[in-house]
Amino acid sequence: MSEFSASYHLKAKDREQAIKLIKDSGHQGFVFNEMNGWVTFLIKGQVFDISESVIQHNPGLLVHYTYAEDHGWEFRVFEKDRVVFEYTCDWTDEIHIEKNRFNLDVIKEMISSQGHEASDLEEIFDIHEFDFEHSPAYQLAEKIGLVHYEWLSADYISSDDDLEERGLILVE
Repeated sequence: MSEFSASYHLKAKDREQAIKLIKDSGHQGFVFNEMNGWVTFLIKGQVFDISESVIQHNPGLLVHYTYAEDHGWEFRVFEKDRVVFEYTCDWTDEIHIEKNRFNLDVIKEMISSQGHEASDLEEIFDIHEFDFEHSPAYQLAEKIGLVHYEWLSADYISSDDDLEERGLILVE
């Protein structure tokens, strides 16, 4: 089975901001505890599409991360309702990269805030051959301090799961 992940990551000190964002946007979802200055949350329903209402209610810096193991990955960064970074890489048939809003300074700042090196950043985004062992999507997630991103989407989590054990709360 191939991985299909889709998640939001809000730069915040606690998960109350993500809970408020989900409620204000009219959605339901799941929220993790803050780790490394990021609060990961998942929206029910729109798994791979970016919710416009989430973006409209975004209080600060927000990442939308998608990864489809056999197809590609997307990484978008929003400051409030404005896209400040947008990257898509598709390898379904052949590698196709789109760098619609490609400001590496945004990513470098996110990496340096975690105390990591940003020197090999170009290699993550300029893919000529996909390496499943060293996924560039995973490399970037780790460099910016994301903890929850692998095999992660609202579809993978059901209300029957022990949410508390996984460090999640359900927002309805």
